[in-house]
Amino acid sequence: MSERKIIIQLRGIQKYYDNQKILESIDLDIKDGEFLTFLGPSGCGKTTLLRLLAGFETPTAGTMLINGQDAAKLLPQERHINTVFQSYALFPHMTVFDNVAFGLRCDKVAENEIQHRVMEMLRIVRLLGYENRKPKELSGGQQQRVAIARAVVKEPLVLLLDEPLSSLDYSLRKNMQIELKQLQRKLGITFIFVTHDQEEALSMSDTIVVMQHGRIVQQGTPRNIYENPKNLFAASFIGECNLFDISVDDVKTDKIIVTIQDVQYELQNTGNFKISDKIHVLIRPEDIRIHDIASKDESHMFPALIHEVIYKGTTIDLILKLPNGKLLSATKFFDEDGGHEITYAVGQSVWINWPLGWEVVLPYEG
Repeated sequence: MSERKIIIQLRGIQKYYDNQKILESIDLDIKDGEFLTFLGPSGCGKTTLLRLLAGFETPTAGTMLINGQDAAKLLPQERHINTVFQSYALFPHMTVFDNVAFGLRCDKVAENEIQHRVMEMLRIVRLLGYENRKPKELSGGQQQRVAIARAVVKEPLVLLLDEPLSSLDYSLRKNMQIELKQLQRKLGITFIFVTHDQEEALSMSDTIVVMQHGRIVQQGTPRNIYENPKNLFAASFIGECNLFDISVDDVKTDKIIVTIQDVQYELQNTGNFKISDKIHVLIRPEDIRIHDIASKDESHMFPALIHEVIYKGTTIDLILKLPNGKLLSATKFFDEDGGHEITYAVGQSVWINWPLGWEVVLPYEG
């Protein structure tokens, strides 16, 4: 597969409001046809960055190129970038057809061309037969599809989506995650999605851009960020993690020797650590292995007590209490192939470990 073309380049982008820095030193390449997500907590700058791309705001410093053109010289309507807002912003007095056709009519497109393009777009978003309905006669998911159809019927280069799923209930939100990804793949245009929901980001994105305090702290594929976070914030914001704060006991070539719960481990020296350096060792809950007894066939095990059992349908979450009082989380998946039933009781003594190499080692951040 050929390398995707870069259609948007951001270099050194900064944004201030009343001397308060909202975005700092943003460098980013956005590629044609990718589903890219800005992920971060409220106030991290992700919506401001979206507004800069749309042309609703101008950067305080830095450069932005859209298809090789200086964005500072382009009006919002010249950027070929459309936006779907959280509220959908549909015209309540217009039919579905007229809502979708609105932008084309503003551009004075011929009515026969409007008829063809609107009906084709309604077919793509599975709303044929709804063209004469008003927004109030539609479900939340249907209203969202109308908003998307209105945005993409003008064939933009990029579609911006500002937390469009946040007002939907859980079941509909899950369905719309699948529909949005399928629609993006069908249309073949770039989607830039803003969310604070890690599950949305992981399930929908080709690329995730994790943001904190106006900066990009990591970007990459969902799997890469989940399995290889570059810092504590990225690790903890995308998924749950168990954290051990320890010091390096010894260094052997490309390995570090550490002690966790009185058990010695030999881990990869991924950060050029030295003796006595403080580090974080992260283990995901689903990577924790639980044993009834200390097995001779398993290495690096230490004891724990079942502190709490939380049933979640397809999984059981366990809170484990270590001898020093530290609590860990473990996730166990039910065996659908008829294996032994998962039965754990509060207060039960167990032994735990994880596959060596599955941990993540990061510099200590205090």
